[in-house]
Amino acid sequence: MRSDLNPTATIDPRLDERLAKFARSPQTGVWNHLDKSQIIEDIRDRLVNPYQIQQGEQPFCGPAAVVFELIRKQPDRYIDICQNLYEHGSFEGYTKKVVASGRLCRSYGNLRMPQADWMLLATLRDCANTLVPVYPKAPKLIRELSGITKPWEINGWVKELLGYPHTKSHPTILSGEFRALQVADSTIEAGGVAFGLINSQGLLGNNSFLMSRFHRVFPNHWVTILGNISIEPPTKITKNKQSRVQFDIYSWGRKIHVNTDASMIKDFFWGVAVGKLI
Repeated sequence: MRSDLNPTATIDPRLDERLAKFARSPQTGVWNHLDKSQIIEDIRDRLVNPYQIQQGEQPFCGPAAVVFELIRKQPDRYIDICQNLYEHGSFEGYTKKVVASGRLCRSYGNLRMPQADWMLLATLRDCANTLVPVYPKAPKLIRELSGITKPWEINGWVKELLGYPHTKSHPTILSGEFRALQVADSTIEAGGVAFGLINSQGLLGNNSFLMSRFHRVFPNHWVTILGNISIEPPTKITKNKQSRVQFDIYSWGRKIHVNTDASMIKDFFWGVAVGKLI
């Protein structure tokens, strides 16, 4: 059993009743190959522990990071979104309606992830794509291309799902990594959300020197920044090259504590996207 799961955790009775209403609804679903009872079970698991949502083997790290915060901060809305998406193929965002394509609703094959996660994450990803649609049976290269998430898409999902009107991206292509983390820290402290764009092999992997330098040339993964951000100030001895940087993130269905030196952040941290109410 994973260490981040609490076997004794229970669902809030209010949310349990809301799920029961979904289960009793006579409305037929529009997703031809998804099972309603399984979707409700998936939703329940995520309400008990939001860390259970994950991208699986699909390149949906961007929408997964945002939906993780939706479950944590607005569980009622998460249930409403899932029910409307299952029954009608759409849900109301805070500024516009999000509609799953008929093609996506009819798609089938190896989803490579739980059904509730597929239904919502694939819809978000597919609606944002203009050239490469989402297909569960697509070859790996096509799936990877269809899953690329840009910072403005993160900002859009933060607005539509979470209702945070103030969003901003802080790219760190050339510099500004520590400032971006400080912005993330202040945003989280104010009740907002923050998402980091990283190179996962470089920042979270165990690569050799040569391999890590090869991987540094591109970002490839979005994570939810959870807080506990600590940036050791530079000294005459370290000159900010070996200063320690620490923070907590959600990624791949678990909580990860990043504890690395400043040079790794400069190499493999590519920016943040933040959202807040004011």
